[in-house]
Amino acid sequence: MQTQADRILYPVPASWKFLHSGKVREIYQVSKNELAIVASDRVSAFDWILPDAISDKGKILCQISRFWFGKTQTICANHWLESQESSLPKDVWARTMLARKAEVYPFEFIVRGYLAGSIWKAYQKNNGELQIGDCKLEKGLKFGGPIPGGPILTPTTKEKTPGKHDEDVPWSEVDNSLGSVKAGIVREAALKIFTFAHDYLEKRDLVMVDTKMEFGELENGAIVLVDELLTPDSSRFWWKKDYDARDQKDSIEPLDKQVIRNYLEKDLRWDKKPPVPRLSSDVISKARSVYIEAFRAITGKDPIL
Repeated sequence: MQTQADRILYPVPASWKFLHSGKVREIYQVSKNELAIVASDRVSAFDWILPDAISDKGKILCQISRFWFGKTQTICANHWLESQESSLPKDVWARTMLARKAEVYPFEFIVRGYLAGSIWKAYQKNNGELQIGDCKLEKGLKFGGPIPGGPILTPTTKEKTPGKHDEDVPWSEVDNSLGSVKAGIVREAALKIFTFAHDYLEKRDLVMVDTKMEFGELENGAIVLVDELLTPDSSRFWWKKDYDARDQKDSIEPLDKQVIRNYLEKDLRWDKKPPVPRLSSDVISKARSVYIEAFRAITGKDPIL
């Protein structure tokens, strides 16, 4: 398993102060209230950092987040400091986002529009009934179908221990932690952003299945979107043609990092415990192609690599 000592630190201005290395990003302090978030090419899956990187992944995801932060800033303010980035060298800009410093809330906010992924597995395991967060799914639903009354917002904890999974929590826990007013603002913003992205991508022949968002609070109390937004690492996308042809199948080839999860879980039958396995060269190549394909599908452009 890759450790912090093994991680590549990408070139940044000498004046930036290194603060923290996360699963896939490095954080630097640029000024008192300004951070630099450097997206690495590392890959995490099932809450573990994999030994192999995907070339240019960080650049692709950073630029997708910029795209969505720009598109959604009228729905909810975000931490991105777009105007400050013009002076960055091109190679630094490609994978680095300058951001306002925020106190990040201790939850991940998962918005789900379709029955897929972990909730589909849980739904099957529970014989066609499932209580997830504050939402109860009744019997008779099919894989890939729209969640009745959805989309739904299902908050989770944010676990920092390697290999420990985030846990679903009821909305009341978010209310108690943030206060009902702030929790309400987050709920409304997350659902509106998901709906906006879903409608936007539908015109690009994509299905926005589910996504993870994070929110935080600035020094002045303003609530902002943080971290990444609507990327192939934080979201599930399907091509509409594949979705329309799903029939009775219980899987659809996704346009996200599920290709890596499938390899680990289905091909290698990894038990999600150390040692963390290596990726094959074919999977690394396929994953990189999927990230680039997703970028083009979402933005209509090529990433700057």
